[in-house]
Order: sequence, then C-alpha cells, then structure tokens
Amino acid sequence: MGTSILVSTENLSNEEWLRWRQKGIGGSDVAPILGISKWSSAIDIWLSKTNQKHDDCVQSEVMEWGHILEPVIRDHFREVTGRKVIEVKAILQNDEHPFMIADIDGLTEDDNGNPAILECKCVSEYKRSEWESDIPVYYRTQVEHYLAVTGLGTAYVAALIGGNSFVIREVHADKEMQKMLVAVEADFWKKVVNMERPAPDASDACKELLDSVYRGGISEVVVLPDEAIEYLDMYNEACAMEDSAKEQKQLASNHLKDIMGDYNSAKCQGYTVSWKPVTSERLDSKALKEAEPELYAKYVKSSTSRRFSVK
Repeated sequence: MGTSILVSTENLSNEEWLRWRQKGIGGSDVAPILGISKWSSAIDIWLSKTNQKHDDCVQSEVMEWGHILEPVIRDHFREVTGRKVIEVKAILQNDEHPFMIADIDGLTEDDNGNPAILECKCVSEYKRSEWESDIPVYYRTQVEHYLAVTGLGTAYVAALIGGNSFVIREVHADKEMQKMLVAVEADFWKKVVNMERPAPDASDACKELLDSVYRGGISEVVVLPDEAIEYLDMYNEACAMEDSAKEQKQLASNHLKDIMGDYNSAKCQGYTVSWKPVTSERLDSKALKEAEPELYAKYVKSSTSRRFSVK
C-alpha cells in the first residue's frame, strides 16, 4: 500500500491541525472506535469528524508536557540506540484507504536498516505496570494503524515513564490485526460520510458523553420503540446478576471476617487478606446547616445529574 503526504504540519496552527485531522481516522482515534479507550468513545470521535463537536484547541497540561517532551524522548532514543531518527512534519495518508491518516512522531530504522516508525510516549507513574513487558492495547492499536497507513513492518515505541524511566518496545506489523482495523475503520468512516451515528458502547467515556449531551428536562413521557425491549431485558438481567454477585461477595467476606477475628491481615495459599481499622473524618453538613446556615449557604455547591432506573 502506498502512502502520500496529506498536508505539511510544519507551519500549521493547532486549530488548523485539528481541522485536517477531521479528514480521516488518525491513530489516536482507533481505540475509541474499538471501544477500548478510557478517555473517548466512538460517538465522541464521530461527532468530531462530522463537525458536530469541536475539539478543544487549548491543550491540557498532560498533553502540553507530552508535546514538550516529545523531542527529548526522540533525541534520547537516538542516543540510546544509535539509530538515525527523522522528525516527520506531515500528516500521512494511505493511498488505497484514504480515510486512514497518520501523524507519526518520527521515522527511524530497524535492525536491517529498513525504515521503521518511532512513536514517543510520556507515561504517568501510575501506568508503569502497563509497560512492564509490552505496551497497553490502546497504544498497540494506534501503532498498528500507523504501520497499516505507511506499509512499514516495524515500529519502536519509546516511553518516558514517571519522568525517570526510559523503555523501548519493538512492535512488528500484525497483518491480521491490520486487516481487522481496515475493516472497522472503513465501516466507521462510512458512518461519518453518511451522517449515521455509531451505536453506544460500554465504555465510561461513552457514558460521560451521553450524560453531558442529554441534559434532560422534558417532562412528557416518551414511548420507546419496540427495539428498546432488547436493552431493557439486558439491563434487568445484568442487574439480577449484579445483585447475585454482590450477595456472593458479601457471603464470602463475612466468612473470612469471622475466621480472621481481630487479626488485621491474613494469608492463605497465595492470597493476602486485609481487614484493618480505618479512621476517617467527614463534615456533618446537616449539623453545620442548622448551626451556621449563612456559612453553609456560602460554601455549599449544588450540581444536577440524571438518575437512571428501570422498573
């Protein structure tokens, strides 16, 4: 598969860069489309690509530091490996599948001197365990997307973890995974072109998006279409399983507590059990409101949310 330059990014503003990203599916879009992202959902990406939701041009602090440290990570990869590294200042586009685009951090070379992709990551200390032997799956799909766009066989992911650990992970092209990605992305892009919104998924990101988009307020009772019965039955079955699981969990914990007695910790065949006294303090808002109503009114914060239930 051939690759072309969609646009040079050398002199693009962040706002212009975001507009060009709307012209196709980029690497960071893949995990949300697959429903495996912690930060975004397929509906979120669809709204952005159909120009119904504008991405914030102001970078978060995490994104800003990632951008600042990208050249540092790229230079350190060059020093550690001794490989040539070229910064790619362009959005690339696959010739066969023009809806697939890539904004890669750099090009380097593999052990045989062939061109390879370099992807730089700035990783939180809290995510260290996810990088112990491999890379997180949501980053793996991003890298496989880049390999599919470029047709290259190898990628290197260089990650600075917690600001003090540097790891390099080598990724070889997985043709079966790429075949799946092409099919999923083609189906998603068809929905973008036809203005057909994708179905909700089970991600927290999708839940948060729906909660923010639909704020409620219409008091009239709506009659749902017959197809909704599938999800009503699914919801009730899940609630029943959840109640049963909670009961089993409570039963097991009660037995363990009874066996442990006054001991704070216990071990059994590889398991470690903790049941330690914990002291916590919380504000008695009811007493404060009665004793100091003006002070309470000064600092109280109200919020509105929608409570979902099925009977």
